[in-house]
Amino acid sequence: MATSFTPILQRTIDKVPNAIAAVFAAYDGEAVDQVGQRPKYDSLLIAAHYGVLLNQVQSLLRLFHFGAAEEIFLHHQRMDFIIRTVGDGYYLLLAVQSPTHVATALREVSTAAIALRREML
Repeated sequence: MATSFTPILQRTIDKVPNAIAAVFAAYDGEAVDQVGQRPKYDSLLIAAHYGVLLNQVQSLLRLFHFGAAEEIFLHHQRMDFIIRTVGDGYYLLLAVQSPTHVATALREVSTAAIALRREML
């Protein structure tokens, strides 16, 4: 079922070469919305697990007084993941098959995070 966030996620997928999934989720791993080519449950499971990773990184950064992480980029053999905080306890995960143009992916995730934040208001 489409939400008001669906067009933002779809636009991100459409603008990033080889993007296969975008998931908007709360920090507890609960998905708010998702779009993509991968089976829905694969994307949701990956987003939930990487949400845990984001929380751990945030805790570590607070411990050392480095400030909050805004974005995490994970490069794997066949897939890259960008996790971007959206604010108010939410994050966006973009899954991209390698190879991709990383600068484009980072820019579009940042743009999507701003749009998602606006839509939440």
